[in-house]
Amino acid sequence: MARLSGRLSRSVVASTLLASLLFDSTALAAPLEPVAKSDTLWQLALQARPDDAVSMPQVIYALWQNNAEAFVAGDINKLRAGNVLLVPTRNQMLATPAPKAITWYSQAIKGAVVNPAILTEQLPRVTPQVNAKQTPTTAPLTTAPLTTSPAPASVPLSAVTTRLPAAELAGFSLRQQHQLSLQQRYFGQAGSNGLAQAHSLVSLLADWSWQDSAGVHSFQLTPFLRWQQRDSTSNLVDLQQAYWRVAGSNWEFKAGNDIVFWGVSESQRLVDVINQVDMVAGVEQESRLGQPMLSYKGWNSSGTLELYLLPYFRQRLFADPAGRLTTPWPVDHAIALYESSEQRRNLDFAMRWSQRFNSLDLGVSYFAGNSREPLLIPRPAEQRLQPYYFQMQQFGLEAQYLAGDWLWKLESIYRRSGPQEFMAATAGYEYTQIGLFERNWDLGWIAEYQYDSRGISALISGQNDVFIGWRLALNDVAGSEVLLGVLQDVDRSNSRSAKIEASMRLTNSMRLRLNAWLFQADDPADLLYNLRQDDYLELSLDYYF
Repeated sequence: MARLSGRLSRSVVASTLLASLLFDSTALAAPLEPVAKSDTLWQLALQARPDDAVSMPQVIYALWQNNAEAFVAGDINKLRAGNVLLVPTRNQMLATPAPKAITWYSQAIKGAVVNPAILTEQLPRVTPQVNAKQTPTTAPLTTAPLTTSPAPASVPLSAVTTRLPAAELAGFSLRQQHQLSLQQRYFGQAGSNGLAQAHSLVSLLADWSWQDSAGVHSFQLTPFLRWQQRDSTSNLVDLQQAYWRVAGSNWEFKAGNDIVFWGVSESQRLVDVINQVDMVAGVEQESRLGQPMLSYKGWNSSGTLELYLLPYFRQRLFADPAGRLTTPWPVDHAIALYESSEQRRNLDFAMRWSQRFNSLDLGVSYFAGNSREPLLIPRPAEQRLQPYYFQMQQFGLEAQYLAGDWLWKLESIYRRSGPQEFMAATAGYEYTQIGLFERNWDLGWIAEYQYDSRGISALISGQNDVFIGWRLALNDVAGSEVLLGVLQDVDRSNSRSAKIEASMRLTNSMRLRLNAWLFQADDPADLLYNLRQDDYLELSLDYYF
C-alpha cells in the first residue's frame, strides 16, 4: 500500500507539473518526492519531463543545474539519497539545445566531465518550494546504481550514494559506492605467436567521499584494482582520485591525485595531456591513471581559468605481448630514459582557459613537462623496447559550435617534443536526429577528419584519417545505447579499424556491456599492422553495491 501510495503521489506531482506548464511556462514546478534507494536518475527525470518535445538529456541537465546540493561534488553519478529534487520549468529545460545536452550527458554519465566547457552558462536556479523536505541524516547502507548510458569499465556509473551516520566525524559525512567488473575477451585468432584467445579480467573500483555540512571542504578517495588472467604486468593498483578540495563561491583548490579531462572530439584525444594513458584498458585510450597534482580553478564572467602543478610523472602502461593488443616486444619500464635530469620528479605545469560565446564554446590550453607518449627504442639483443620520455611543450585549442541540430567540433595542438615540432587536429561534426522513426530514439551521425603534419611518419594512427560513426540512444529505462564507428586511413586504402560499443542495464545493480574491435592492415610500417590478428569481442558485467 505504501509503495502504491508513493507512486500515486508521484503521478499527482507529475500531472500538476504538466498542468502548470500548460498554463504558465514560467511558473515554478513542485519538487519531486525524496530520492529513495530504489530510484534511478532516469526514472526521476521521466517524472519531471513535461512532454516529448523535451529530450531526456535536457531534463537531466536542468535537474543537475538546479539541484547542485543533491549531487556529490557536482557528479551526476553520485546522487544523494533523501534529497528532494526541485523540478525546473519547461522553459528552463529547453534553454539548453538538445544536441548540446545530449553531448554533455554522454560525457557526464561516464564520470569524465562534471562541468564541461560545452555548457558553461548556468540556468536560473529554482527557488525552493514551501514545505520542501530536507535531506535526512540517515539512509540505507547499500547503494543502487542509476546507470543510463555506457561507460568505461574503470569508471563508476550513476548511483544513489548513501550517507552513513556511523561514519560522520567532526561534521563530515561519508558517502560510498563500489563497482565490481567481470570481463571476458575473446580473440578470433591465436596470432603469429600462438597466443591465448580467451582472456579474463576482474576489476574493483571503490568511490568514497567525505564532505562537511557547509560544502567547503571535501575528501575524495577512489582506488582501482585490476587482475588480468594472461598477463601479470597488466595487474594494477591505482589511486585514480585521492584529494582534498576546498571551495569558495567562484573558485576551488585541490591537492592530491585526480583525473582531468580535456577535449571535445569523438575519435581521438589530442589536447588531453594531464593524465597518463592506461593502454591495458583498451585500444581506444580512454582510460587514465590518477595524476598527483595541485590544482586551482576560478571562474567569473570572463571565463574559467585552471592552473595545475604536476610534481610526479606516471609512466605509460603497456601490456605484455601475452596480454595482446600491445607492442610486439615487451616495454621495459625499469630502463626508461628521460630528457629531464629530474626524470619522474620533473615539475610539470598546465593551464587552461575556457569561455562560452553564445553558440561557440572555446578552450585554450598549455602544457610543459614530460611527454606522456614515450619513444620506444628497440633493443634487439634483449628483444625489449626501451621507453624514452622527451620534454614537451604543447598549445591546445578546443572549440564547439552549435547550429540547430548540428554540433561542430575542433581539437588542435601545436607540440614541440624532442627533435619533433608538429601540428595535429581533429575536426568534424555530430548531427542528432531526435525522435527517430517517431519513437523516443535519438540517432547521432558523427564524421571527423584527423590530421597530423608529420604524415605517415607520425607515431599515431590518425595522421590522415577519416572517422564515420553512429550513436543510437533508445532512451529507455535500461539506458540502452549503441555506438558504431569506422576509421579509414586515407593514405593506405587497406588500413582501417572498426568498433562497436553497446550497453544496457539488466537490473538496478547490474549492467551489461559489449565491445568489439576489427583491425585491417597490410603495410608493416602501419601502426595497425601489429593488431591485424587481434580482432576481438568483449563482454563485461558490472555489479554495483
